[in-house]
Amino acid sequence: MTGEEAIRALEEQRYAAMLAGDVVTLERLLDDALTYTHSNGVVDTKASYITGVRDRVWEYKSISRENERVVLRGDAALVYCRLHIELLVRGAPRKVDASVLGVWVRSGAEWRLLAIQSTPAAS
Repeated sequence: MTGEEAIRALEEQRYAAMLAGDVVTLERLLDDALTYTHSNGVVDTKASYITGVRDRVWEYKSISRENERVVLRGDAALVYCRLHIELLVRGAPRKVDASVLGVWVRSGAEWRLLAIQSTPAAS
């Protein structure tokens, strides 16, 4: 499996875990130093994001991506995409249409997601 294929597989695992509320998988995939900047400007750490998923602050209903591009540079991988999410936020329906950058870093043989930057997509 190439590096790009490995990152794409990890992204699939991450999105499946988000949909399933699978915090065990998210714990494994997310770096302890994660910074998750949501499209509304709210910033989460790994701990606060995992807590939000576990406590169902975010209940993901559907997630789709388009125009995904993976750029590998040494022990870093940048994943760019347009992301469409339907979810409940504290029980209220919400739709997200965002341009997203995910930053994966490799330590030894393991990749972890270090940062997510989500910006509302231009119309």
